[in-house]
Amino acid sequence: MPDGRRALLTLALRAQRAGGAHAELARQCVVFLLLAEMLAAAGHDGPPHRAWGPPRAQPRRPGRRSFRESLAGRRPRG
Repeated sequence: MPDGRRALLTLALRAQRAGGAHAELARQCVVFLLLAEMLAAAGHDGPPHRAWGPPRAQPRRPGRRSFRESLAGRRPRG
């Protein structure tokens, strides 16, 4: 851990021992710094990958037919 982050973490740990609003903010800062260190140590290469598309061998389904369209191609009665 670089000296700057170590000094900030040490300062926040000392500040959280006291009471009041500053102590609560220091606790949140400590949690944030520890979480950031864990995420940095995880070493993931990048953002999540895109979703897989449908397989190319699978034929496409025909589109939806409109409500009034005849299935057999004949004209409706009436």
